[in-house]
Amino acid sequence: MTAALLIGISGAPDAIKGTGSAASVRACRALGIDALELAWVHSVSVKPEGGARIRAAAESLGVRLSVHAPYYINLNSPEPEKVESSIGRIVLAARGAAWVGARNVVLHLGFYHTDDRADVYARVRDGLLEAQSRITALDDVDPSSVCLRPELMGRASQFGDLDEVLRLCQDVPGIAPCLDVAHWHARTGAWNTAHEFEAFFRAVRDALGPAALQDLHIHISGIAYGPLGEKKHLPFADADLDVRAFLDVATDMGLAGTAIVESPERERDVLWLIERQREAAGSACGE
Repeated sequence: MTAALLIGISGAPDAIKGTGSAASVRACRALGIDALELAWVHSVSVKPEGGARIRAAAESLGVRLSVHAPYYINLNSPEPEKVESSIGRIVLAARGAAWVGARNVVLHLGFYHTDDRADVYARVRDGLLEAQSRITALDDVDPSSVCLRPELMGRASQFGDLDEVLRLCQDVPGIAPCLDVAHWHARTGAWNTAHEFEAFFRAVRDALGPAALQDLHIHISGIAYGPLGEKKHLPFADADLDVRAFLDVATDMGLAGTAIVESPERERDVLWLIERQREAAGSACGE
């Protein structure tokens, strides 16, 4: 049975030889890792020529690329200039993603501060709509080749619980969720059994339709958390996330797309998860 979820790594593998994203792509293929999320979390510096080299490497080696946009985005900032710069960062990340051939662009969208949640939602939605409008107007890339992915966030202070992310994907044309299962577990203290993982993906299907389960972008790692949610990412072995239950559900439900591992153990945990995925798929075939 061929696994439908490609498992990948966030950022350059530790075993990289050379520098740059094309070298990261080559390191992934040498390790047997099928997907790479480019961590543009501080800035977007790629140029068209460099993007073309990265794209060529990824296409020739069969490594699926995605992009994590800069952290410095807050569409609920009380300062209009910060909202404007946040929209600009989203557009830059989308344009760069198109250059390198990365369809999915993961976004952290902001913080609640002390504002009313309904007001926060409206501001974030409107900011995303404006970003989408500007991306559509770009004349140097194909905007249809890029999908913005609001991330399911792990802290109570951060905009982006499951309902908010799914509602955004209903209200803003052309976007889809980044479903961080570790974040949701940390934020709620729950959603960590086979039954709960099934309910989680059923909620996605009910909100966005069955096709959404065939075009997923997932983040996963071990995670430390407390009453306010996420504290930090952990290796799988040091955390309580039931990764095997997640993989069993993913296999049983026929989920497809990409799962990016954000563990501090880097490729060690990515390769461990790939092996566990093979075991889950093998068990399903033997039933």
